[in-house]
Amino acid sequence: MKNKIVSNAIKISCKEKILYIIFLIIAIVAGIVMQLIPPQILKSIIDNNISKGVYEGIWKLSLYYLLAVVFSGAFDFLREFMMAIIGQNILLNIRLNMAKKLSKLPISYFSNNAVGEIMSKFTQDVDAVGTLFTSGLIGIISDGLKTIGIIISIYILSPKLALYVLVLIPIIYLIARFFKSNTFKSQMDARKAVGHINGSVQEIFNGLRTIKIFGMENYFISDFQEPLNQNLEAVHKTSTLDSIFPCIMQILRAIVITIAVIVAAPKGLGSLGISIGSIAAAVDLISRMLAPIEAIAVEFQTIQEAISGLERINEFDSEEEEIKYIQEKPELMKDVSISVQDVSFAYDNGKEIVQNISFDVKQGTKAALVGRTGAGKSTILNLVAGLYRPKEGSIKIGGMDPFEMPFDMRRRTIGIVPQAFPIYDGTVKEAITLYDETITEEEIIAAAKSVGLHEDIMKLSNGYDTFIGEGEIKFSHGQYQLLSLACALVCNPPILLLDEVTSGLDSITEAKIFKVLREVSKDRTILTISHRISGIIDADKVVILEKGKIVETGTPEELAGKDGWYAKYNQIEQLGWKI
Repeated sequence: MKNKIVSNAIKISCKEKILYIIFLIIAIVAGIVMQLIPPQILKSIIDNNISKGVYEGIWKLSLYYLLAVVFSGAFDFLREFMMAIIGQNILLNIRLNMAKKLSKLPISYFSNNAVGEIMSKFTQDVDAVGTLFTSGLIGIISDGLKTIGIIISIYILSPKLALYVLVLIPIIYLIARFFKSNTFKSQMDARKAVGHINGSVQEIFNGLRTIKIFGMENYFISDFQEPLNQNLEAVHKTSTLDSIFPCIMQILRAIVITIAVIVAAPKGLGSLGISIGSIAAAVDLISRMLAPIEAIAVEFQTIQEAISGLERINEFDSEEEEIKYIQEKPELMKDVSISVQDVSFAYDNGKEIVQNISFDVKQGTKAALVGRTGAGKSTILNLVAGLYRPKEGSIKIGGMDPFEMPFDMRRRTIGIVPQAFPIYDGTVKEAITLYDETITEEEIIAAAKSVGLHEDIMKLSNGYDTFIGEGEIKFSHGQYQLLSLACALVCNPPILLLDEVTSGLDSITEAKIFKVLREVSKDRTILTISHRISGIIDADKVVILEKGKIVETGTPEELAGKDGWYAKYNQIEQLGWKI
């Protein structure tokens, strides 16, 4: 399958950086030409000046030689500089395309893939693909052309010597490839070991109190020793290979030069049909040839890594996107009753989390889902919110499937208050609006006032424009929960979905949240979940869940009078036990 993410990134970068690409091509061609000029000048100096004892004008040739070397270096620098700019621009566009793709993926993708796995696609895999453009692909073309140019130059000097060089090139390449591939393997082993070391250090810091209490220091020290030894071994191997390789290349260079001299010497260079200046030029060319061959060996390794990264990005690109339902003018629904009929659901074709769930929440009433951890409460809430589609059965809000509800309509119909409100770096205003520019200043202030947070916000240094998040102003846990509620209410939705909103709060803050919720829930359809009976807020209906099934349903008064699950939960809580 064609990788649209990468191909589109290349197209965009080619348009944005066309001037840089032109300069890159000029730098590659000019660099190759300049690389071949110094040996020819050296040949001329030896044959036409030194060997004949003519020293007039030699300083000009020497100056030309110096200028050719300087320009060769300058064009090589320009090539690397252009490659870096173009390559980084391609990386930028690849990551932007991946971010756009990520925003279009259904929530099930994030449930089925670990965060670290997704992050590695954006970092390691993209970086691997990026090496194609910063060194691999362009580098192998440039170094390949440079090698061909050198061989042609040697052939012009002596076809026979060029033949000897051609025979030796595969040997030089294979030796370089062997060393570089083994060095790369050792470096990867060292990186893995460093990852284990970091994990061990984090584990020690996280459990330092427990380690001290139970006297487990010696165990963790011995456990820490293993990744240290692995890292040391890998680093030693890398250092050994890095030390040996330059020596091997120097020996190979000397062997090639020696062969050229030995073949030429017996008959006064006649067997090669070249002059002393030509053999000097050939030696210079041979010395210049080893570097690009070595680079090609490294670049092949880079391309192989890039291909594997490209395959993983291709897999990401082929992920099925969430269907975006569009309504030109989203209208507020008049009927906001919730109907859940015979719903069953499983994540990624696994075990069913909820089975044959049916209940209704009439418009303007409050229903509570109660059950132990893992009973399926949050799953049902996510289904009602339209984040997932049921495997079986149906969910309707005013007769409409929430999964097919246009995004704008969903935001203005359903307000969700999660258990843990995610805080992004930004202002208080942005935390409430979630960057929705259609929300007015008046609506933001009204939402904050409705949850009793306006005065706290106005006490901040910049009011609603105060930055919150990592390294910025910090709210208390209760204030963050009120901020979450303001975010849900800012569009004045007729439905509120509450997910354990008082979890982890102290009794005073919990009472404050309950008071706010009683106020904002008037004339709204409310579906709340809790693992405690005390977490229910004036519910008109209670649905008791156990292992993904409804075991009891009714009003709190009806259920309290029965000797069922609700009554047992209530008794356990009154005893101070956890459900």
